[in-house]
Amino acid sequence: MDRYALDRKPSFVDLRDFAEASQGKVAARGDYLSSRAALYENGVEGPVGLIALDAASGSIEAIASDEFVLVLEGELTLGDVVLTRGAAAVIAHGTSFAWTAAAETLAVYMRYPESAPSDAGITAISKDPAYVPSNKPAPEVLIGPAPECRNFNDYRVDEGRFVCGTWASTAYRRHGFAYGHYEIMHLVEGSVTLEDAGLEQTFQTGATILAERGSHCAWDSREDVAKLFAIYRAG
Repeated sequence: MDRYALDRKPSFVDLRDFAEASQGKVAARGDYLSSRAALYENGVEGPVGLIALDAASGSIEAIASDEFVLVLEGELTLGDVVLTRGAAAVIAHGTSFAWTAAAETLAVYMRYPESAPSDAGITAISKDPAYVPSNKPAPEVLIGPAPECRNFNDYRVDEGRFVCGTWASTAYRRHGFAYGHYEIMHLVEGSVTLEDAGLEQTFQTGATILAERGSHCAWDSREDVAKLFAIYRAG
């Protein structure tokens, strides 16, 4: 079955593969809000998808929801924030901004549909985060020793229903468990193998992955890992 078919089950998705398979579905590549291909799940448009732009520019009067954006290829300027490959930012609900895209720019987005308008503007995800210790995986899902984990949240609203930043960990393994949220992960260091219902894939530094709500992703990292992330806990 096509991994991106409308009737597929939630799992983890290689977002670069999704982008390459879906960019042909974007008829025009000249408008930030409409030059998109959404990722569907069980026949319904999900909060994650592709933005495909080609040497274009424009302006947005007021974006209609909080939105995390991560560039896969090319360059995207949002207001004063310049995003090159592997860089990310969050645009707050209600923000007005000008945008410019280089030729053949591909980016992925995650919307937070339940967001409220704010004056937070555009927040770049830190390239050198000020990490603080963070919670370890629950003991019942661990396979072997517990890791040491750190994170930094650049953007967090509604008690963590939508949170974006950076997370790092020493090597560890854990069983799969039911994801109650969506999470985009962009590996900036290390590698990890994910497994869900017989589907297994190893991702290296530079990979961009989506773990969907309803998936059961097991985690196996044999080295230290760091990732940019965006988490949306749907209401």
